[in-house]
Amino acid sequence: MKVIGKAKLLWNKYIEYVQRETINAKEHPEDSWYLDIRYKVPHEVEAIVWNCMRKIGELKNGPIAIPNEKIVEEIKKHQEYLLSIAAKWEMLFYAENVAVLRSGSLTVAVPADTVETEVYANMEHIPFGQLKRQLTGNASVSSTGTDLQIIDKMSRSDVSDQLHEECKKIEEKRKEIQNLEKEKQQELERIHREIEEKYKNYMVQIEEKKAELEEQKKSLENQLYLMDTEIYSIRCYMGEVINFLPITKGKHAPGKEPAVIYQKVRYLDEELGKWVSIYGYDGNSERLNMFEKILAARKDLQEIFAPGEKCVSLLKISKTGSYKIDHPMIANTLDNYETYHGKTIGILIRDGENLWLGWTDQERIQLPDGNAFYRPVQNQIIDEEDMHKNSTKEEVASRYFIFNILRGVIHDRNLIQIPGEMTMNGKNPYIILSMADGWIEDTRYGTFNDIVQRTDRPLIKGDMILTTLSITRDDHFTTRYDRWNNDRGRGEKNRTHDAFIPDRKIVPINLIDTDYIYQNIYRKYKLLVRENWKYVDDKAKMELITEKTEDFLGYQKSPITLTNNILHNKKMTIEEVCKYCSDAYKNRCNDEYIDYHSCNHEESYYLVYDHTEFLKTETHTFISAKKNNYNYYGEQTDSRANMEIFQSEYLNLTFLNSVYLKYAIQNKKMGGWKRAGESVEYADSIRYLNAALDYIREREKDEAELLEQYMDLYDDWQVDLSEWRLAHNYHRLTDTRAKKFAREFKKK
Repeated sequence: MKVIGKAKLLWNKYIEYVQRETINAKEHPEDSWYLDIRYKVPHEVEAIVWNCMRKIGELKNGPIAIPNEKIVEEIKKHQEYLLSIAAKWEMLFYAENVAVLRSGSLTVAVPADTVETEVYANMEHIPFGQLKRQLTGNASVSSTGTDLQIIDKMSRSDVSDQLHEECKKIEEKRKEIQNLEKEKQQELERIHREIEEKYKNYMVQIEEKKAELEEQKKSLENQLYLMDTEIYSIRCYMGEVINFLPITKGKHAPGKEPAVIYQKVRYLDEELGKWVSIYGYDGNSERLNMFEKILAARKDLQEIFAPGEKCVSLLKISKTGSYKIDHPMIANTLDNYETYHGKTIGILIRDGENLWLGWTDQERIQLPDGNAFYRPVQNQIIDEEDMHKNSTKEEVASRYFIFNILRGVIHDRNLIQIPGEMTMNGKNPYIILSMADGWIEDTRYGTFNDIVQRTDRPLIKGDMILTTLSITRDDHFTTRYDRWNNDRGRGEKNRTHDAFIPDRKIVPINLIDTDYIYQNIYRKYKLLVRENWKYVDDKAKMELITEKTEDFLGYQKSPITLTNNILHNKKMTIEEVCKYCSDAYKNRCNDEYIDYHSCNHEESYYLVYDHTEFLKTETHTFISAKKNNYNYYGEQTDSRANMEIFQSEYLNLTFLNSVYLKYAIQNKKMGGWKRAGESVEYADSIRYLNAALDYIREREKDEAELLEQYMDLYDDWQVDLSEWRLAHNYHRLTDTRAKKFAREFKKK
């Protein structure tokens, strides 16, 4: 808004207005200055008025508001300042009931009778020359220059009217231009259609020729690719593209001993992790930090990667391209392998005591599905029809290159000695194609996920779990310091701020809460409501007249949650809670609750308590979590808090045993085991399986000492103990339970 004049605020009258409105809000809220003027002024003025008020209630026809004390105080400061410099308020708006004043950054609205105004004179219709002569006091003064002479004879309103007329003319011309543009576009489209029709046949001929050329190009590219593939395959056969490093030397296997060619690629992160889990490692990790050195030093590892007297295996660092290994020796080995060989596929050849390792070209040979030959069966190496149907040409070529590398190695007989040749039809009896990965298939216990599902029974305090995520509060970066926000904690007071649960940590269950969930059931009936206005002591007051009906509207439910079924510091049974709620509601308000729906009486109703019913229980599991708290000196304190952990965030170790875990490690079948709702790859799972195995092996030492007092232990006794504890829901083995187990399983 523009300044339209000056104003003097009559402070005494303004203060009278403030006091009057404050008193009226309590005694006569309907006699409000704001309610009187809210619909009589422009919207922007009403917004300024409302900004100067403070709402304290609600009437049928609008809010109850009084002058905002903070705004009054600001007005006082500006009033005193303006008086001190003999200045006045700027006036932005003035009407019968309200004036809008401004001083600096403060804009306020006050009643019109609280100000004295000095409205600027209206000069809209006075010619510019006359205004200038009035300003200078010289009746003869006039402007020089054509433009100035013209406006001397015009007023602001004349200019405004003329500007409006010119804008109208511009708008008319703009519409004419639009029409012309439309006509032009229509003409262009007509011409375009004529040209399109004229050249349509030409375009068809050109497109046909283009398609023909594209087909020729594709054919030539295929020919070129086939030629390049054949050339490289010859190089593979001749041994030019790969160098085999001797790992160990010794006697060759008997010449007629068949060679097993393993179809499946072996992944180092999986196999080395599995090897360490099952066999352990006691060597020098600094000295044996290369895969070739470890392979040369460890016969057990040779048997894993190259089982049998005569075989060929394919190796790769990882199935996914990334690896997570905790064991420092293996981690260093994989790092070095990736540094020197990247994501290349290695070929491991064994003949008796001789072991060779060579690496292929990463750009040329890729096997995304981990299979060296697409459909290997005993009598057939490559099914060309299926390969072309289900594989890319790069995959087909990769398998063709590997095939020719092995053909050349077998033909040369320097590395591996096999009678005859390796052929496409796979007729050589001394070559066996195997789908195995070097480990005996074992399905006794199902997948690891099957084992977890079978052994994951409800936890009790003291049970040990393995965390499978690094866990902080769900609101870690938003409301974690709110006073009454205890995310993942117990109660309302904030105790879990800065608490965290580390990944792969063996921790005991510290506390378990059980929520008992009930619901109160009410019958809902229609309630008739009408307003009755009357005057009491010359004041208008409104009362609601209600009438209950028997119009049944259905049932309304209200949930109740009791932690550990404790009500008023007393543990109760389900029946006692239901009876307590029934008695409490029957003794209150005659079983009735009324909702008037002040804004819509048509939806008013009343409730009559019917009964309380039990729904279900929900369990909350807590562990003692460390907090990142620091004292005055910057030293971390040993502060802890009970922090909730959910089922998808841990592995229950209570009924697991070392046999199950070693089986899962060796079998490699995770079966869709999940962490935080996501399935985990085998290579990533090994870290958690090893951590669980280390703890359970220590626990089983104590269990063995208890059992050996009463029985001789046998192979895989851990399985029988786990299943026996599961059947009896024994979370821990005691001396009494050990004696009982020995009686039942001693004969085994």
